[in-house]
Amino acid sequence: MNKNIFTLIVFVLFLTFSFAQNSLNAYKYVIVPDKFDSFKEVDKYQLNSLTEFLFKKYGFQTLNKRESFPSEVINNPCLAVTAKLNNISSMFTTKLSVDLIDCYNKVVYTSDIGKSKIKEYKPSFQEALRSAFVSIKELNYSYDSSLSVKASSVAQTIDPVKDTEPQVATPVVESVPVVTALTPVKPVVPEKPKETVAMAPQNSIAKSYKNKNISFMLIDQNNKLVAYVKSSNNKNYKNGEMIGSFSKTSLPNVYRVKWKNEEGNFEETTGYIDDAGNLKVDINRNGEIEVVIFEVEN
Repeated sequence: MNKNIFTLIVFVLFLTFSFAQNSLNAYKYVIVPDKFDSFKEVDKYQLNSLTEFLFKKYGFQTLNKRESFPSEVINNPCLAVTAKLNNISSMFTTKLSVDLIDCYNKVVYTSDIGKSKIKEYKPSFQEALRSAFVSIKELNYSYDSSLSVKASSVAQTIDPVKDTEPQVATPVVESVPVVTALTPVKPVVPEKPKETVAMAPQNSIAKSYKNKNISFMLIDQNNKLVAYVKSSNNKNYKNGEMIGSFSKTSLPNVYRVKWKNEEGNFEETTGYIDDAGNLKVDINRNGEIEVVIFEVEN
C-alpha cells in the first residue's frame, strides 16, 4: 500500500513538472520590473538585477520597461510574462519565491521557496533568490512558438467588445420604458455627442493628445482610458464623440485598443505609450500595420 502511494506521488510530481515546463515554453520573454512590490526601493538589495541575470542564465530573454519592447510583444503581449518576487520571510529565515504572471494577470508558474539563514539582509536575500531559481533551472526552459497564445484569440473572454462600444451608438428601447410601437425612436438619440464630454468625470486623470489630423482628450474612466474628440479636420470624427478606449494589459504602458479609424469604422488593435509620453496606435491600412503617433499636448 505504501509503495503504491509513493508511486502515485512520484507520478503526480512528474506530471506537475512536465506541465510547468510546457506552459513556460509558450512564453518568449520575461519582463523584470525595476522594483518588486515586496520591496519599497528600486533594485533593493540588487534583487531586480540578480533576477534578470538568473533568467538570462537559464535561457530566458528578458525585458525591462527602461527599454523599448520588440514589435512582436507590442502586437502580441501574451508572448511575455512578468516576474514577481514574493517575500515570505520569517523572523530567523529569509524566504523568497518567484511568480510568473501572464498577459491576463494570471500566475502561470511559481518557483520553489528559496531560503537563507544569513543574518545580513543583502547576502541573505540574494542567497534565497538563487535558491528559488534552482527549480527554474531544472525546468530546462526552451521557447516553443507552437505553444504561444495569441492575444486576439482570447480577447473576447477577457475584454468583451460590448464594454468598449461608444455610448452614443447604443440607444435601446429598454432604456426608455415609455416608448411604444407608435412612438418615434429618433428623440431617444442624443443630438449632440459632445455633451458626453461635459458629463465625463473630470476628477480623474486626463491628458490631451494630437497629431496633424485630430486632437483628443484621454480620460481615465472605470479602469479604462477613454478618448474623446476635441477637434479634427476629418468629417468622420465629430467634436465630443468617443473614438476609442484603452484597456490595460500586464505589460507596462501597453493597451488593448478599440479605435475608430479614419474611415469611421471601429477596429480592435494595440496601443502603447512610449518613453516620451506619446501615444502610438497600430492601425491596419490595406492589410499592413501602420503606427499612428499622437503627441502629448502640454
